[in-house]
Amino acid sequence: MKFVQADLAKGPDKAPTGIAGFDDITGGGLPRGRTTLLVGGAGAGKTVLALQFLMQGARHGKEPGIFVAFEERAERILANASSFGWELEALMPKKLFIMNAQPLPGLVQSGDFDLGGMLAALKVQTRAMRAQRIVLDALDVVMALLPDMEARRREIYRLHEWLLAHQLTGLITLKADAQETRDISPQALGFMQFMVDCNVILNHGVVHGISQRSLRVQKYRGSSFDEDESPFVIGKRGLEVRTRLREASPP
Repeated sequence: MKFVQADLAKGPDKAPTGIAGFDDITGGGLPRGRTTLLVGGAGAGKTVLALQFLMQGARHGKEPGIFVAFEERAERILANASSFGWELEALMPKKLFIMNAQPLPGLVQSGDFDLGGMLAALKVQTRAMRAQRIVLDALDVVMALLPDMEARRREIYRLHEWLLAHQLTGLITLKADAQETRDISPQALGFMQFMVDCNVILNHGVVHGISQRSLRVQKYRGSSFDEDESPFVIGKRGLEVRTRLREASPP
Protein backbone atom coordinates (compact mmCIF):
# COMPACT_ATOMS: atom_id res chain seq x y z
CA MET A 1 0.00 0.00 0.00
CA LYS A 2 1.32 3.42 -0.89
CA PHE A 3 1.55 6.26 1.61
CA VAL A 4 -1.53 8.44 1.86
CA GLN A 5 -0.49 11.90 0.78
CA ALA A 6 -1.04 14.56 3.43
CA ASP A 7 -1.63 17.20 0.74
CA LEU A 8 -4.49 15.47 -1.06
CA ALA A 9 -6.37 18.09 -3.07
CA LYS A 10 -9.60 18.73 -1.25
CA GLY A 11 -11.65 19.60 -4.31
CA PRO A 12 -15.36 19.93 -3.41
CA ASP A 13 -16.52 20.87 0.09
CA LYS A 14 -16.37 17.79 2.32
CA ALA A 15 -18.25 16.53 5.37
CA PRO A 16 -15.89 14.87 7.88
CA THR A 17 -16.90 11.35 8.92
CA GLY A 18 -14.87 11.34 12.12
CA ILE A 19 -13.61 7.86 11.19
CA ALA A 20 -9.92 7.48 11.91
CA GLY A 21 -8.03 7.03 8.64
CA PHE A 22 -11.01 7.39 6.31
CA ASP A 23 -10.87 11.18 6.28
CA ASP A 24 -7.14 10.90 5.45
CA ILE A 25 -7.89 8.70 2.44
CA THR A 26 -10.59 11.00 1.09
CA GLY A 27 -8.87 14.27 1.90
CA GLY A 28 -11.54 15.37 4.36
CA GLY A 29 -14.61 13.15 4.24
CA LEU A 30 -17.64 12.63 2.00
CA PRO A 31 -18.76 15.18 -0.63
CA ARG A 32 -21.01 17.70 1.10
CA GLY A 33 -24.43 18.13 -0.46
CA ARG A 34 -23.84 15.12 -2.74
CA THR A 35 -24.51 11.39 -2.61
CA THR A 36 -22.10 8.56 -1.74
CA LEU A 37 -22.70 4.87 -2.45
CA LEU A 38 -21.38 2.42 0.17
CA VAL A 39 -21.28 -1.23 -0.91
CA GLY A 40 -20.39 -4.36 1.02
CA GLY A 41 -21.52 -7.83 1.97
CA ALA A 42 -23.35 -8.90 5.10
CA GLY A 43 -21.37 -7.95 8.21
CA ALA A 44 -18.90 -5.82 6.26
CA GLY A 45 -19.46 -2.76 8.45
CA LYS A 46 -21.78 -0.62 6.32
CA THR A 47 -24.17 0.31 9.13
CA VAL A 48 -21.33 1.04 11.54
CA LEU A 49 -19.67 3.42 9.09
CA ALA A 50 -23.00 5.09 8.31
CA LEU A 51 -23.85 5.63 11.98
CA GLN A 52 -20.40 7.06 12.71
CA PHE A 53 -20.88 9.49 9.84
CA LEU A 54 -24.19 10.68 11.29
CA MET A 55 -22.83 10.83 14.84
CA GLN A 56 -19.91 13.00 13.74
CA GLY A 57 -22.24 15.49 12.12
CA ALA A 58 -24.73 15.56 14.98
CA ARG A 59 -22.26 15.72 17.84
CA HIS A 60 -19.28 17.62 16.46
CA GLY A 61 -20.31 19.27 13.21
CA LYS A 62 -23.66 20.81 14.17
CA GLU A 63 -25.23 18.88 11.29
CA PRO A 64 -28.34 16.93 12.37
CA GLY A 65 -28.87 13.65 10.55
CA ILE A 66 -31.52 11.10 9.61
CA PHE A 67 -31.00 7.33 9.39
CA VAL A 68 -33.57 5.60 7.16
CA ALA A 69 -33.66 1.93 8.16
CA PHE A 70 -35.02 -0.36 5.44
CA GLU A 71 -33.81 -3.61 7.00
CA GLU A 72 -33.51 -3.40 10.80
CA ARG A 73 -35.72 -1.54 13.26
CA ALA A 74 -34.44 1.42 15.23
CA GLU A 75 -34.40 -0.50 18.51
CA ARG A 76 -32.07 -3.16 17.14
CA ILE A 77 -29.80 -0.60 15.47
CA LEU A 78 -29.39 1.27 18.75
CA ALA A 79 -28.79 -1.95 20.67
CA ASN A 80 -26.07 -3.04 18.23
CA ALA A 81 -24.39 0.38 18.43
CA SER A 82 -24.47 0.55 22.24
CA SER A 83 -21.21 -1.40 22.57
CA PHE A 84 -19.28 1.46 20.93
CA GLY A 85 -20.15 3.93 23.69
CA TRP A 86 -21.62 6.46 21.26
CA GLU A 87 -24.68 7.28 23.41
CA LEU A 88 -26.82 7.84 20.34
CA GLU A 89 -29.99 8.09 22.41
CA ALA A 90 -28.70 11.38 23.84
CA LEU A 91 -28.73 12.85 20.32
CA MET A 92 -32.31 11.81 19.59
CA PRO A 93 -34.60 13.11 18.24
CA LYS A 94 -33.39 16.68 17.61
CA LYS A 95 -29.90 15.88 16.29
CA LEU A 96 -30.40 12.27 15.17
CA PHE A 97 -33.57 10.62 13.95
CA ILE A 98 -33.98 6.97 12.97
CA MET A 99 -36.90 6.30 10.62
CA ASN A 100 -38.29 2.78 10.52
CA ALA A 101 -38.96 2.17 6.83
CA GLN A 102 -39.05 -1.62 6.62
CA PRO A 103 -41.47 -2.96 3.99
CA LEU A 104 -44.68 -4.29 5.50
CA PRO A 105 -44.96 -8.10 5.74
CA GLY A 106 -46.78 -9.53 2.77
CA LEU A 107 -46.22 -6.50 0.56
CA VAL A 108 -46.35 -7.77 -3.00
CA GLN A 109 -44.45 -6.47 -5.97
CA SER A 110 -46.47 -3.81 -7.69
CA GLY A 111 -45.80 -1.38 -10.47
CA ASP A 112 -47.69 1.22 -8.41
CA PHE A 113 -45.19 1.05 -5.52
CA ASP A 114 -42.85 4.02 -5.27
CA LEU A 115 -40.85 6.11 -2.81
CA GLY A 116 -43.20 9.09 -2.93
CA GLY A 117 -44.76 8.55 0.48
CA MET A 118 -41.41 8.04 2.22
CA LEU A 119 -39.90 11.12 0.59
CA ALA A 120 -42.87 13.22 1.69
CA ALA A 121 -42.36 12.08 5.29
CA LEU A 122 -38.62 12.71 5.02
CA LYS A 123 -39.25 16.23 3.75
CA VAL A 124 -41.27 17.04 6.87
CA GLN A 125 -38.65 15.51 9.17
CA THR A 126 -35.77 17.21 7.36
CA ARG A 127 -37.37 20.61 7.74
CA ALA A 128 -38.35 20.03 11.39
CA MET A 129 -34.81 19.22 12.51
CA ARG A 130 -32.95 21.08 9.76
CA ALA A 131 -31.16 17.89 8.82
CA GLN A 132 -28.04 18.13 6.70
CA ARG A 133 -26.95 14.49 6.58
CA ILE A 134 -28.95 11.41 5.69
CA VAL A 135 -28.29 7.67 5.44
CA LEU A 136 -30.49 5.26 3.49
CA ASP A 137 -29.44 1.87 4.81
CA ALA A 138 -30.00 -1.29 2.71
CA LEU A 139 -31.81 0.42 -0.16
CA ASP A 140 -31.65 -2.88 -2.06
CA VAL A 141 -34.34 -4.27 0.29
CA VAL A 142 -36.86 -1.78 -1.10
CA MET A 143 -35.63 -1.96 -4.68
CA ALA A 144 -36.32 -5.70 -4.65
CA LEU A 145 -40.04 -4.93 -4.28
CA LEU A 146 -40.16 -3.24 -7.67
CA PRO A 147 -41.15 -5.40 -10.64
CA ASP A 148 -38.43 -4.54 -13.15
CA MET A 149 -35.25 -2.58 -13.85
CA GLU A 150 -37.14 0.33 -15.38
CA ALA A 151 -39.10 0.86 -12.16
CA ARG A 152 -35.91 0.63 -10.10
CA ARG A 153 -34.16 3.20 -12.26
CA ARG A 154 -37.16 5.51 -11.98
CA GLU A 155 -37.20 5.39 -8.18
CA ILE A 156 -33.43 5.70 -7.79
CA TYR A 157 -33.44 8.76 -10.04
CA ARG A 158 -36.31 10.18 -8.01
CA LEU A 159 -34.39 9.60 -4.77
CA HIS A 160 -31.15 11.04 -6.11
CA GLU A 161 -32.85 14.19 -7.41
CA TRP A 162 -34.64 14.62 -4.08
CA LEU A 163 -31.36 14.43 -2.17
CA LEU A 164 -29.73 17.01 -4.44
CA ALA A 165 -32.75 19.34 -4.31
CA HIS A 166 -32.60 19.35 -0.50
CA GLN A 167 -28.80 19.76 -0.51
CA LEU A 168 -28.34 16.78 1.80
CA THR A 169 -25.07 14.94 2.23
CA GLY A 170 -26.38 11.47 1.46
CA LEU A 171 -24.99 8.00 2.07
CA ILE A 172 -26.74 5.03 0.44
CA THR A 173 -25.76 1.50 1.46
CA LEU A 174 -26.24 -1.58 -0.71
CA LYS A 175 -25.45 -5.24 -0.11
CA ALA A 176 -23.16 -7.12 -2.49
CA ASP A 177 -21.35 -10.43 -2.13
CA ALA A 178 -17.56 -10.72 -1.95
CA GLN A 179 -17.08 -11.31 -5.67
CA GLU A 180 -19.20 -8.31 -6.62
CA THR A 181 -17.34 -5.95 -4.30
CA ARG A 182 -13.96 -7.01 -5.70
CA ASP A 183 -15.07 -6.86 -9.31
CA ILE A 184 -17.40 -3.88 -9.47
CA SER A 185 -19.21 -3.66 -12.78
CA PRO A 186 -22.38 -2.12 -14.19
CA GLN A 187 -23.98 -5.55 -13.95
CA ALA A 188 -23.26 -5.74 -10.22
CA LEU A 189 -24.44 -2.28 -9.16
CA GLY A 190 -26.36 -1.01 -12.14
CA PHE A 191 -26.09 2.64 -13.04
CA MET A 192 -25.91 3.92 -9.45
CA GLN A 193 -22.11 3.91 -9.39
CA PHE A 194 -22.11 6.36 -12.29
CA MET A 195 -24.83 8.58 -10.85
CA VAL A 196 -23.31 9.25 -7.41
CA ASP A 197 -20.28 11.42 -6.69
CA CYS A 198 -18.42 8.92 -4.48
CA ASN A 199 -18.22 5.10 -4.33
CA VAL A 200 -16.82 3.25 -1.30
CA ILE A 201 -16.39 -0.53 -1.22
CA LEU A 202 -16.07 -2.64 1.95
CA ASN A 203 -14.67 -6.19 1.82
CA HIS A 204 -14.78 -8.78 4.58
CA GLY A 205 -13.31 -12.26 4.43
CA VAL A 206 -11.50 -14.94 6.41
CA VAL A 207 -7.92 -15.91 5.52
CA HIS A 208 -6.37 -18.87 7.36
CA GLY A 209 -9.03 -18.52 10.03
CA ILE A 210 -8.38 -14.80 10.57
CA SER A 211 -11.02 -12.19 9.85
CA GLN A 212 -9.78 -9.53 7.45
CA ARG A 213 -11.54 -6.32 6.43
CA SER A 214 -10.52 -3.78 3.82
CA LEU A 215 -11.91 -0.57 2.37
CA ARG A 216 -11.42 1.04 -1.03
CA VAL A 217 -12.61 4.34 -2.45
CA GLN A 218 -13.41 3.50 -6.07
CA LYS A 219 -14.50 6.96 -7.20
CA TYR A 220 -14.57 10.52 -5.87
CA ARG A 221 -15.77 13.02 -8.43
CA GLY A 222 -13.77 16.28 -8.49
CA SER A 223 -11.30 15.20 -5.79
CA SER A 224 -8.08 13.27 -5.47
CA PHE A 225 -8.07 10.29 -3.08
CA ASP A 226 -6.04 7.24 -2.13
CA GLU A 227 -7.10 4.49 -4.55
CA ASP A 228 -5.43 1.61 -2.69
CA GLU A 229 -7.22 -0.87 -0.44
CA SER A 230 -6.78 -0.03 3.24
CA PRO A 231 -7.37 -2.52 6.07
CA PHE A 232 -9.81 -1.53 8.78
CA VAL A 233 -11.07 -2.91 12.06
CA ILE A 234 -14.29 -2.57 14.00
CA GLY A 235 -13.18 -1.99 17.56
CA LYS A 236 -14.54 -0.67 20.83
CA ARG A 237 -15.11 2.81 19.41
CA GLY A 238 -16.33 1.79 15.99
CA LEU A 239 -14.66 1.59 12.61
CA GLU A 240 -11.00 2.59 12.21
CA VAL A 241 -9.11 2.55 8.92
CA ARG A 242 -5.41 1.61 9.11
CA THR A 243 -3.53 3.75 6.60
CA ARG A 244 0.24 3.88 6.20
CA LEU A 245 0.13 7.58 7.03
CA ARG A 246 -1.46 6.86 10.40
CA GLU A 247 0.96 4.01 11.09
CA ALA A 248 3.92 6.28 10.35
CA SER A 249 2.63 9.14 12.53
CA PRO A 250 3.92 9.45 16.09
CA PRO A 251 1.43 8.43 18.82
